[in-house]
Amino acid sequence: MKKIILLVLVFSSSTLMGQSQESQTSTLAMKINQGIDSSMLTTSATLIVEESAKPTTDELNQSKWLNEGIVPFFSFAAIAAANVSGGLEQKGSYSGQLYAGINFDFEKIWGWKGTRAKLSMINRHGSGLSNSVGSVFEPLTLVGGQSTFLYDLSIEKDFGKQLSLKAGRTTTSDDFTMSTLYYYSLNNTVNGVIRALLLDGLMTTFPFPTWGTRLKYKPTAKHQFQLAAYQLGERVFDISHHGLDFAFRSSDDLSVFFQYDWLGEIAGRNARVYLGTHQAFGSFDTFDSDNSSNHFTRYYGHLDVELKEGLSSFLTMAYSNHGEIAKVPFQSSFGLNWKGFSKKRADDRLLFFATVGTFSEEWANLQEQELTSEIVLEMGYRFQIAKHFVVQPAVQYDIKPGGSGLIKNAIIPGVWIETNF
Repeated sequence: MKKIILLVLVFSSSTLMGQSQESQTSTLAMKINQGIDSSMLTTSATLIVEESAKPTTDELNQSKWLNEGIVPFFSFAAIAAANVSGGLEQKGSYSGQLYAGINFDFEKIWGWKGTRAKLSMINRHGSGLSNSVGSVFEPLTLVGGQSTFLYDLSIEKDFGKQLSLKAGRTTTSDDFTMSTLYYYSLNNTVNGVIRALLLDGLMTTFPFPTWGTRLKYKPTAKHQFQLAAYQLGERVFDISHHGLDFAFRSSDDLSVFFQYDWLGEIAGRNARVYLGTHQAFGSFDTFDSDNSSNHFTRYYGHLDVELKEGLSSFLTMAYSNHGEIAKVPFQSSFGLNWKGFSKKRADDRLLFFATVGTFSEEWANLQEQELTSEIVLEMGYRFQIAKHFVVQPAVQYDIKPGGSGLIKNAIIPGVWIETNF
């Protein structure tokens, strides 16, 4: 039944988009002859374009690509860090990530109104420090799926101004439990999705693609609703397939997300709230090897507020009462992001993050230890060296790694470098 539901959702999405596109092909020749108005650009490229007094040759070529509806992107990031005190052993490590792809605006290319697609690949390499620290949280956010993957292979279609539908190879983390404010942390406790959800092992995430479809409804500028279903299975996190396992299997499970977003003002300052739930259906192992479960639920939420110009704060929470599956049933993170902290360097950022995660009784029993909580603090400074290049030194302090109190608190300095085009 789960397999049938997901197949229906994915292929009905493709059918709806295909029918809408067929109705527009009669205007294609006319659009080609008339040319395409550059003001119709609707792509969601990751490339950041800033104003400059005199455009470079690369920027002129980029503008040509944009006008033709094809937007390539490229980024490389690397983190080097070391556990210099505490934990289980003192050790250094490095991890890196290459992410590249193309955004397609099919309205510009073929005249398919409000239709876009994305194709991308990713390579991750290196290793992490969680085993050296003894933590359930990884200090290097670029660790997880150390291989090469075909990642995005998806298409999205707008139906008017309020409704859009996406289907293809994608993950939950592209649309749910995310904020750009998370991206500045070296630790994957914050960077990426709310980490407790991923530790459940029942949601899809970057860089492990799977089949999925997502419906987005935005009735006003302040309110947005999203509903999505994703394929789960034993091979989803198998790096040996490199994102190329397109099969559906009778043993597949189903992951369903619902999220509401509100964007507005609190006390006259920009703010965002999102609230969501994750429901998983299938057959799931529990920490009690004699039992299994066929359903899982987790709730999560986020609040961010601009405290003053350039200074933003956020708070997240996630909770599940399924301690037999959820290793960390409760997690909360807090962050501060201050752009322009130094008036002489207006694009630099001062950063602070704090996370607490509590462990379930069932997980503690499996470890044969008394576990309470683990706390991770991080302070960093992001130097915007050039338009497309940053360097970010940071230090992390892991309190009670693993939650037992038997491992000494760890100090982990590190540096992040990143370039993107």
